[in-house]
Amino acid sequence: MTPQHRFRSIAEELAHLAAQREAAMLAAFATLERQDATLAVLLTQHLGDRQRATRWMGMHQRAFGGRSAYEALADGEIDRVWDRVLGSDDGDAASPLTARLG
Repeated sequence: MTPQHRFRSIAEELAHLAAQREAAMLAAFATLERQDATLAVLLTQHLGDRQRATRWMGMHQRAFGGRSAYEALADGEIDRVWDRVLGSDDGDAASPLTARLG
């Protein structure tokens, strides 16, 4: 196999993994919408659209000890997630969610 073919195979595998990850993130956000519609709506409103809210929920964040919001929710830390969304974590209540996501 030539180097070009190896890289094509790698690129195809990465594209496949990215598509699977995107599908998993969308499914996870759909679950959030069913389990805590208020949180999902607030995130969508603050971030501008569902796709950004979906990605935010899956991002590893310092506020959650390097975990994602989903991991924090799985650990029963709903209040911590709400604090982050509302901007009252880390003593930084004045900073809106969108400003901290950059």
